[in-house]
Amino acid sequence: MTRRIRMVVLVTNAEGSPDLCATFVEATDLQCNEGQHYDMALACAEDEGYRAPMIAFDPNDAAASMLRYVTDFMEDHTDEA
Repeated sequence: MTRRIRMVVLVTNAEGSPDLCATFVEATDLQCNEGQHYDMALACAEDEGYRAPMIAFDPNDAAASMLRYVTDFMEDHTDEA
């Protein structure tokens, strides 16, 4: 049985600038345990026209927990790095 997983991929867009690609993947527990959901997310990003370098993360990765902090940081709502 598969489950739908939210994934984000840090990518390079057509202009060569860094970008984020938000996507869903369908993966079994075994596929997740083996890390295949990351590969699936990278493939989704490639299908959307993004290119390497790319790195994928799921809601359980440290990068996901940092997204709100990074948004505040980039919008200058905090004095800390």
